Amino acid sequence: MKMIKKFAIFFLIFFVSFSVANAAEPDPDLKKEREIGRKAIEQIEKEWPLSVNPAIISKLEMIINRLEPFMQRRIDWEVRLVNSEELNAFCLPGGFIFFTTGIIDELKTDSELAAVMAHEMIHADRKHGLKVAAESNKVTLGALAVMILSGGAAAPMILAQVAQVAMTSAYTFELEAEADRLGLEALIQSGYSPTGMITLFEHFMAEEYKQPIHDYGIYMNHPDTPKRLDAAVKILHARNIPIERKYSLGLLRTSIKETGKKINLAIDGATVLTADKTPENSNAVKEIKANIDKYLQLELAPYELQTRNGNLYIGNNLTAKSIKGMTSTEDLRKNLLKAINAGRAKYPTSKFFK
Repeated sequence: MKMIKKFAIFFLIFFVSFSVANAAEPDPDLKKEREIGRKAIEQIEKEWPLSVNPAIISKLEMIINRLEPFMQRRIDWEVRLVNSEELNAFCLPGGFIFFTTGIIDELKTDSELAAVMAHEMIHADRKHGLKVAAESNKVTLGALAVMILSGGAAAPMILAQVAQVAMTSAYTFELEAEADRLGLEALIQSGYSPTGMITLFEHFMAEEYKQPIHDYGIYMNHPDTPKRLDAAVKILHARNIPIERKYSLGLLRTSIKETGKKINLAIDGATVLTADKTPENSNAVKEIKANIDKYLQLELAPYELQTRNGNLYIGNNLTAKSIKGMTSTEDLRKNLLKAINAGRAKYPTSKFFK
C-alpha cells in the first residue's frame, strides 16, 4: 500500500511538473506573429491617431477577457482605440486589436461589441491574415514570417499587405465564414447574447442602404453580408437558440417611477401602465415589470399578446392580472404593441419574424 501511495505521489508530481513546464513553454509561431504585428502597428499608428479613453479601453478589455477562454490559442491580446469616424475594427497577427471611435459610437450594447470582438479575435487566433498573405505570395506561413522579419527588400511590401488585409477585411469568404461561425460560438459560450451578431449584420446592411458607397472596413464585403446573416440565423435555429434582438439593441427596457400618488411603468421611456400608489399595487407593478422583461420581445407577432378573462398573456404566459386602480390589461396590451412597433421602427431592415 505504501509503495502504491509513493508511486501515486511521484506520478502526480511528475504530471504537474510536466504540465507546468509545457504551459510555460513559449509558442515559437506566436512569438513571430507578435513581432509581425508590432511591425505593422508602427505603420498603422503613423497614419491613424490613437484615442485615449480609459473607460472604453477597459470595457473592450473586459469583453476580451470573457471571450479569450473560448479561443484555440492563449494569446496576449492588446486593444487600441483609433480616433476615426470610420466604422471599423481589425486584428493584426499576434492579437493586436483596433477599434475606431466611429464603431464604438455606432454600436448600442456590449453584445454587439462582443460580436465584433469575437469575429476579429478568431481572425488572429486562426492566423487568417497571415494565411491570406502567404497564399498571395505563394509561400508557406513559415517562409512568410522569415521574409517579413528578415528585413529584406520584400519585407516592407509584404508587411503592408498583412496590415491591409486586416484593416480592410480582405479575407476570403471561407475565412470570413469561419470567423463568423467560431465567433458566434464564442458569444454563446461566453454568455453574451448571440443575437448581437445578427443585429450587427442587420445594422451594417441598414447603413449601406443609407450610404451605399461608404467603406465599412470590418464588414465592407456587403454583397455577401446577407449570406453571412442567413448562416448565423440558421446556426441559432439549429441550436434552438431564440433570436431576441432587444438585448443586443438595448430596447424594450422597463423602468418604474413613482410620482405623487401614482406608480408608472415605462418601456424605453414611454409610460405603458399607471397604478394608484398602494403597497399591493407596488408589488403588482414590480411583478408585471418582471414578466414583461422575461416575455416581451421585438419578434412577437401581435396575436401573441392577448387578453383573456381580464388577464394579459404574452404567448401562453400570464403577464398581468386585472387590478382595480391600475391601467386595464387591454390598454396595457395596446401600449405594449406600441412599444414593440416603436422599437422595430428604429431598425426597419431587420426581419423580425424570420
